[in-house]
Amino acid sequence: MFKKIVSNLPFSPALVGQLGFYAKRLRKEETTRRLGLIFIVLALVVQSLVVFQPSESANASNATDMVNGGIDSIGNFLSAYDSNTKHLRDVMNYTGITRAEIAAAKYDTFKTGEKLSWGFASRFSYKQGERQYSITNTKGQKVTTVYSRPLKLWGSTSTSIPGWVGHSEKMGWFAIMKSCGNLVTIKTPPPPPPAKCIVNSKLLEDDANCKPCPGNETLWINDESCIPNITKVKTATNTSQGFIDASSTTARANDQISYTITIENTGLIATTAKLEDNISDLLEYATLIDNGGGTLNETTKVVSWPDVTLNPKSKQTRTFVIKVLSEIPATASGASDPTSFDCILSNTFGNSIDINIECPTPKVIEQVTKELPVTGPTENMLFAGMILAITTYFYARTRQVKREVCLIRQDVSTGTI
Repeated sequence: MFKKIVSNLPFSPALVGQLGFYAKRLRKEETTRRLGLIFIVLALVVQSLVVFQPSESANASNATDMVNGGIDSIGNFLSAYDSNTKHLRDVMNYTGITRAEIAAAKYDTFKTGEKLSWGFASRFSYKQGERQYSITNTKGQKVTTVYSRPLKLWGSTSTSIPGWVGHSEKMGWFAIMKSCGNLVTIKTPPPPPPAKCIVNSKLLEDDANCKPCPGNETLWINDESCIPNITKVKTATNTSQGFIDASSTTARANDQISYTITIENTGLIATTAKLEDNISDLLEYATLIDNGGGTLNETTKVVSWPDVTLNPKSKQTRTFVIKVLSEIPATASGASDPTSFDCILSNTFGNSIDINIECPTPKVIEQVTKELPVTGPTENMLFAGMILAITTYFYARTRQVKREVCLIRQDVSTGTI
């Protein structure tokens, strides 16, 4: 258009009016492109900050981590091992993996496959494959509880996980995950051999430990069949949507959900059982409004009740209620625990209950785009530089054309055209 107006201007001076209109459009275009250039520069500054000082995840650490926040080197893990932080050395002694074998591990990546992940907090149910182990110290005193579960429960079986891979004489292949310091193995340690108390089908009555099973006197009290067998069951009801099964619907803001936990002793001997439930995942999107007579530990996010004695075939139930937040947060999923802030209220007490929750748009986008293209600082800076160069060119071109229009209008005014 500009070329057409200028070429016809000597033959039709009336085109000066169109030239003035074109000049006004150029001024608006210059303003738009100037703003675009400013925003591109600001974006480049922010990108530079991300490259040179990357941000840290707001929820990079989790209660199940063996080393809070993960590790940058195998030396970080060995430091926690040597200081026995969170009884890490006791856990590794239980698995039979030695310090020398840990130190010899090499940095690599490995596939999820059929491996087991170990951690300090329960996240799944027994039915899903989670197992619980009591860890003792060198004096035989119980110091902590650790859990193993299929690693694939955290993601797909094809996911590549960075960490340190080693070999143990007792456990075979093992790995230490970079993101959380958790142990990964293919198998679990064999159970200790049971003590012998029966000879020729008779109990050794002179042995103080050899007593008959209360529920079956033909068995030794330490026989694998003569044990308390505690079963755990949990149900959840959405009382705000017509008292329906909470897992069958999507929870909305301000919904109230009632959880009922039940423990039953189906074994042959009485036992004292703990009544506690880890509700940390629930409290990411909700608050506890009725503890049902229990006590919430604000640090561990465990709601607990006094221990109960369960005779064979007896059971106990407890109920608590949560309320979904009025404004559901759009916090990104956890770095070390992908089930954190995943738009699902997950809770396990014997069985697992997963309740979908209405999350804001940013979370929907996060779930649809599970993984962005793999780029590094170099690629990001090159892309931003290209955008800056293109924007600068068009801005400079607009200023040049604007200047040319001014010169032509000046020539027309002086009669040189």
